[in-house]
Amino acid sequence: MHISQEHLFFEMKHHKFELIFNYKDAFDKDLFFEKYVDILDDRDFIIGDISHEKLRLTGFITTKEKNSPRNIANLEDFLLEYCNLGCPFFVIKRIK
Repeated sequence: MHISQEHLFFEMKHHKFELIFNYKDAFDKDLFFEKYVDILDDRDFIIGDISHEKLRLTGFITTKEKNSPRNIANLEDFLLEYCNLGCPFFVIKRIK
């Protein structure tokens, strides 16, 4: 799997973000702003995946609990189980 490292910084709703992975050029800033919901405000990472030309956003946290399904350490498992194989996706990190 080839992942390009973009390091794009941007701001939205008084939050700062960094685009850290952009597989298959999945990231579209305008679409991200459109799909973003307030429930993601407390997540350390936001994963966006595109399936059937629709963007889904999922929040992840950083935790020592390795069995938590929303732990960013389990990102690869999430991509394999919940996303279409080889689908475009991106990873955004919240800057605190």
